[in-house]
Amino acid sequence: MLLRCLAGLAWALLAAFATLAQAAEDRGAVLYHNYCSVCHGDRGDGRSRASGSLSTPPRDFTSEASRRELTRERIVLAITHGRPGTAMVGWQSQLGTADIAVLADHVLERFVRGAAAPADPHRAALPAPGISGTRAHGGRAADAASTPATVDMTAGLPNGLTGDAQRGGVFYKANCSACHGLAGDGNGPRAYFIRPRPRDFTATASRARFNRLALYAAVSEGRLGTEMPAWRQVATPQQMADVSEYVFQAFIRR
Repeated sequence: MLLRCLAGLAWALLAAFATLAQAAEDRGAVLYHNYCSVCHGDRGDGRSRASGSLSTPPRDFTSEASRRELTRERIVLAITHGRPGTAMVGWQSQLGTADIAVLADHVLERFVRGAAAPADPHRAALPAPGISGTRAHGGRAADAASTPATVDMTAGLPNGLTGDAQRGGVFYKANCSACHGLAGDGNGPRAYFIRPRPRDFTATASRARFNRLALYAAVSEGRLGTEMPAWRQVATPQQMADVSEYVFQAFIRR
């Protein structure tokens, strides 16, 4: 009788561990989809819509080089602190230690050590409240408090730069529309997964707040409390001026 009880307990523990492992894998898949796939691709091979616009190609986790070089510790460090000189930003202000660990495990097991599984849009689209964005730096709620009573909408770009809206439109469609949408309304294909949601440039508050200087600063430095990265790491000042001019003309002052 005692042996039967012990066997039943062992099976129950094994089932519980399996359930926890599956839950972690599911969460890792959602985290990867929300934070990483836009650059590294759904299959972890670095083939994404954004890859052609980055000066340093995103890491191909499925390559032989990645299998030789990447350890769990190195992946955790990259997610936490980013990679200088690339578009890879540190996510420690957006993700907690536990989520970073789960995400690192997912990248290591799914892509580095094993063959990448086909993308599962149903699982990737699972709601993941609380894993995207942060209120630590105020996020969207800080906008009203930091917006001057009047904004000079005739102000030009910094450092004597002149933006080319046509070139900026090409850059925007390749790099920004996935979040901000082709119409600039914050309804890009990734917007569902992002909290706070991407900026709606067509909103009255945005049109009152964002002149060329403000747009350039946001593109260059990123936006704390959101998933807007600092493009100065990978884009030239001229490219940032171009996309700022495009957003200003297409959405703010149209």
